[in-house]
Amino acid sequence: MKNLLKIFGLVVITVAFAFTPVEKKTVVIDVSHGGHDSGVEQNGISEKEVVLSVAKYLKELNKDDNIEIVLTRDVDNFLSLTERVELINSVKPDLAISLHVNSSKNENANGVELFISDNSEKKEQSRKLAVKLQNIIQYNKSEIKKANFYLLKNVNYPIVVLELGFLTNQQDRVLLTSEEGQIEIAKAVYEAIR
Repeated sequence: MKNLLKIFGLVVITVAFAFTPVEKKTVVIDVSHGGHDSGVEQNGISEKEVVLSVAKYLKELNKDDNIEIVLTRDVDNFLSLTERVELINSVKPDLAISLHVNSSKNENANGVELFISDNSEKKEQSRKLAVKLQNIIQYNKSEIKKANFYLLKNVNYPIVVLELGFLTNQQDRVLLTSEEGQIEIAKAVYEAIR
């Protein structure tokens, strides 16, 4: 009888742990620009279109019930920086990534740039997120920089501004504007947030 009670107790404990809910991770993807604000434009292609497309692929990739991806916009509309900050802070995410596309007068400038701020409330967690993104992004060279962008200073959660590449660089432009390239970028970002 004692052995039967022990076995029953182990079964109850095992079942209890099996049904313990896994904490859900919430990620905000800030889809920059939109509406009247096209961002960078090159050869008839705009930053607002590229980042929206990448964000949509990123959301489609997520099949994990324990990860919720919230986009600041999923259509071509404009949100001010203040509205973006308010939206991100209201969601209370585990982390946030603001997607952008870069440009330069130097057509040879290329690669990914990640920005964090020393004035961020969560600067250490933001730095760790930037390092993780940098380590996973293998489709292009990457560099972490410091900046005091409005989003970085005012979002109360770990946040990185991610410049996906240079629209003014021919190789980056092919990656940024092709479906295959956008999916590759989305997969790299998704791997980093998992």
